[in-house]
Amino acid sequence: MNKSKSRKVGKLNKKDRISRMPDSVLCHILSFLPTEAAVRTSILSSRWKFVWTSLPNLMFNDKLCYRRSGTSENDKLTRFENFVDRMLLSNSVSINKFSLHCRKLRYLSRLKFWVALAIMRNVREIEVNLRVGDPFEEGYEPVELPDCIYNSETLEILKLESDFVFKSPSSGICFPRVKKFHVEIHKPNMPDFSICPVLEDLSIVAYLLDIHWDADISISSQTLKRLNLIIEGPMFAATGHQATIEAPKLESLHVKDDTLVSYLVYELHSLCDACIDIYYTCVRNDPDRADRALQLLKKLTNLKSLYLSHGIICALGKAYRHLYDAHQYSLPTFSNLSFLEVRIREYGWWILPIIFNCSPNLESFVLIMDVNDPERYEEAGWIEPQFVPYCLQFNVKKIEILYGDDDPLEPVKYVGKSSNELCKELLMFPRGSKTCEVEFRGK
Repeated sequence: MNKSKSRKVGKLNKKDRISRMPDSVLCHILSFLPTEAAVRTSILSSRWKFVWTSLPNLMFNDKLCYRRSGTSENDKLTRFENFVDRMLLSNSVSINKFSLHCRKLRYLSRLKFWVALAIMRNVREIEVNLRVGDPFEEGYEPVELPDCIYNSETLEILKLESDFVFKSPSSGICFPRVKKFHVEIHKPNMPDFSICPVLEDLSIVAYLLDIHWDADISISSQTLKRLNLIIEGPMFAATGHQATIEAPKLESLHVKDDTLVSYLVYELHSLCDACIDIYYTCVRNDPDRADRALQLLKKLTNLKSLYLSHGIICALGKAYRHLYDAHQYSLPTFSNLSFLEVRIREYGWWILPIIFNCSPNLESFVLIMDVNDPERYEEAGWIEPQFVPYCLQFNVKKIEILYGDDDPLEPVKYVGKSSNELCKELLMFPRGSKTCEVEFRGK
């Protein structure tokens, strides 16, 4: 064989290496593509003609249909729905993941049919992102799930990003194998998490947009380890809503609350990590609502790691000034806390030493100075502490200060030294600790 022929054969072999791989490998490769794109590979050659029929991940997104021009919206919807039907009915191979991102469906019953088919094919993960309109408009119809999903023995991950109607099975057990659950709540209809026997990771987005919604958010689970709770609503609306959390095995808690509801928290014996991001503005004189932030914090005393947003710092400051005169104020002691991160704006600097005093075993501290108007710091009430908190003298090993432009240096005088361009100025300040190392970084 001459050299030119051997080169051609070599090139052909190189081009055909992927096609020679086993179907399982090819399906794994195609599983990273949107399903419609994976199906298009059937035109590559006879080898690829039926590979797509064994895809373990079926991921549908109707935006691919809307990219095409020349047809009506109804025709595009029909084509998309027929494509999903064909893919789910094409074979009986087990499905690892069924994902649907859809702007609109002509009939919501179609979704129930698709989910039921995925359940029949032993699906492990279901993700549905569906726009169903405004929940407060006349004629609005929430989405129902097929009954079979509540008893699936293979479903482990469930993500529902729409307004769904939830039922409690007569068996008394719901989602028997689901460990990770993401759900949106638009109206007072939420699952009973206490009957989900293996639930470990829960994410809830609750939209408190209706002032007439008088239902509370209730989270009770004996198995839950991680909770991400996001509450959205009018920032300045008076709310009587309440969130109840009872989870003895909970290890991580993330709360982002735009409305600052009341919190009832029980049995968080295992909680180690918490991120509390609450919206509260000092423009409003609302000490009762500010006290809600304090009451929540009092239930989190076993933490090892804590993040506090500028909103909760502001709320704690308001609660302190309101209750201190009445001799009722006391910040909880965080005996196990070793890491603290605080984001702060113009208001609330003076409460930092109080938090330090309540964290005797703190080892690492991150201060994020999120400043809008540096001239308001004096108004915000930075008060030089009379003595250096115990943790800063003996335990803190690292302090990191992240700042924007025009940030003041007063709040960092007594905590240590800097290694950036402000090092010389900082080293001129009297220091409360000579051993802790501070990293001071600017933009």
